[in-house]
Amino acid sequence: MAKEVYRFSAGERFVHWCHGVAFLLLLFTGLGVLLYAFQPAMNIFGGIHVTRNIHRVVAVLFTIGMIVGFIGKGQGARQMRRWFKDVINFGNDDFAHAKNFGIEFFGGHKPFPPQGKFNGGEKLNSMFTILGTICIVISGYIMWFASGSSLLLQWAYPIHAACALFMTALLIAHLYLGILHPDSNQALKGIFTGWVPAKFAYEHYEKWYDEEAKETIRG
Repeated sequence: MAKEVYRFSAGERFVHWCHGVAFLLLLFTGLGVLLYAFQPAMNIFGGIHVTRNIHRVVAVLFTIGMIVGFIGKGQGARQMRRWFKDVINFGNDDFAHAKNFGIEFFGGHKPFPPQGKFNGGEKLNSMFTILGTICIVISGYIMWFASGSSLLLQWAYPIHAACALFMTALLIAHLYLGILHPDSNQALKGIFTGWVPAKFAYEHYEKWYDEEAKETIRG
């Protein structure tokens, strides 16, 4: 068996999957609520009114999950806070990677400085996701609870839709990199089992490998 290192804990994987499933549910039900063309598909949930309620319930659970993730005391919450601290700590090495991320995205390669647990491109994706999530949550609650024809409500609808579109684009790029990209798809196993090839980890996250990952090597 090829050597592997432990990249994602059970808590990290759980949070990742909860976030992904919640977003897909919110996206699908949201399309059914807002777009007439998608409404016939909402019959699988019991109709448009049930779909709207599902959208709201999932939104509340999603919001609670984020709050607990930042103020909770469990292992998953601690790891979520560490992830947040990691991705907003954007240094020169991260910038050097991010500026050539487009080349990596399309299968090319340019040398970059040793990266931490998350490289510059991943940090940018995470920061965009955080900002998009905040905007989509705030605009969604305004749409839910505001009444009348206030300027705030009028702006909430296009902002909510634009953020959903932006987040969907990020998701598509994320899925491409994780599943189809000829190099980075080696990390896919990590989100299921926690383990990734040691060679891949060293080549892409050398700083993290030397500081932490090499202590977990197996195989």
